[in-house]
Amino acid sequence: MIQVEGYRAFRGIMKIIPTNPSIDSFTVTGDFLYKPDTHCWYCKGKSYPENICRVVLDKTN
Repeated sequence: MIQVEGYRAFRGIMKIIPTNPSIDSFTVTGDFLYKPDTHCWYCKGKSYPENICRVVLDKTN
């Protein structure tokens, strides 16, 4: 993972664990960007709050 001025980025897999128990967890594969001003991870045009995200695999070298 690379980090610059609060921003983070990596290529890999993120597990999304929704807070609503009726929605199952799922994984997203791609290039992720974390923006500190929104406290969200972004990938493929969607955003995910940091509190529901867990990095599964970081392929960034």
